[in-house]
Amino acid sequence: MDERKLEELAVSLPTPAYVFDTDILRSRFAWTADMLRPAKLCFAVKANPFLVGAADEYVERYEVCSPGEFHICVKNGMNMDKVVLSGVNKEYEDVRYAMEQGVVHYTAESRRQFDLVHQCAEETGKTVEILLRVTSGNQFGMSEEDVTDIIRQQKAYPQLRVMGLQYFTGTQKKNIDKIAREVEYIESLIRRLRKEEGFETRVLEFGPGLGVPYFTKDEKDEDVKLLESFRELFREKRPYELIFEMGRFLTASCGYYMTRIVDQKKNDAVRVCIVDGGIHHVSYYGQNMAMKTPVLSYFPQHPVEEGKEEVWTVYGSLCTVSDILLKKLSLPDARIGDYLVFHRIGAYSVTEGMYLFLSRKLPAVYLYDAQKGAVLLRDRLETWTLNG
Repeated sequence: MDERKLEELAVSLPTPAYVFDTDILRSRFAWTADMLRPAKLCFAVKANPFLVGAADEYVERYEVCSPGEFHICVKNGMNMDKVVLSGVNKEYEDVRYAMEQGVVHYTAESRRQFDLVHQCAEETGKTVEILLRVTSGNQFGMSEEDVTDIIRQQKAYPQLRVMGLQYFTGTQKKNIDKIAREVEYIESLIRRLRKEEGFETRVLEFGPGLGVPYFTKDEKDEDVKLLESFRELFREKRPYELIFEMGRFLTASCGYYMTRIVDQKKNDAVRVCIVDGGIHHVSYYGQNMAMKTPVLSYFPQHPVEEGKEEVWTVYGSLCTVSDILLKKLSLPDARIGDYLVFHRIGAYSVTEGMYLFLSRKLPAVYLYDAQKGAVLLRDRLETWTLNG
């Protein structure tokens, strides 16, 4: 989105607010899908549930990791054939409801989950497909031993079709050699299961966790190089279907967070700038106490006094010293009423913040495209009713 349109939106919308540009989003999905073809895309809903369905034509599956995320999919009329019910702590009522709604794709994070999906399939008389998630050493997925045992016993579960494996190891990875080692590991497991157990993997859902350059302006150059290097890892044809599960990499670039300067002062030698948002709304992976400055725009609402460049520390409206958004930000003649717009905020920030702290309002959420303009998805919401 160009600077003129950004300023127009910042001034016209109530702040703080999120704006997600679906033109940018669809372009991003289309480019990624084209780069990785014939592999298919699985969109991790947790990255931004407000974007469910916005680029549906490029998505093979939607990874849903909680009952709430699944209800969002139902509310939005999503095609249940595209939903993958994933995540830890699947409970009986969640799996049963998903199955009744027509979900056919599941993952198993544990042997208990595998048994639970089978129980619900038996009760509903359905045959469903399941991927066995392999752990990368954390709380997610199963050990190779558990995966192997399930494969050996799969004939005892006639209503579950074990399609293959799921593997995800983390996020914000920019070291292609590290990703290559992860690919080699999961593919060596696939080869072992074929050789020793006679198990043919039909689907591998792999989450590469590709990194997003939040703190540099040359986003496209970094993204292109990273995705090209990733694509090279899969140049050879595989005997199974590849599905890449992505969230942050697909959505970060489409989002903007708009906030307004509401107060200024000088405390000792520090120029303090207070905005109407805060760290409960802005979350960049890798940013700690504003030690890094993300890409942003500044829109003064007055004639700028030439040569008046000052350095500010930007704080939010929370009553905590931790609420620092930016340190040593140089602005030309900044005043109360001016706007700051944070870029690349399309992933996680809209749901990841500590929203209930201090009972301040939730920001409004808008979708934007060049034809329709800004469309309100969620108005500003009071949170004090939840806290008292």
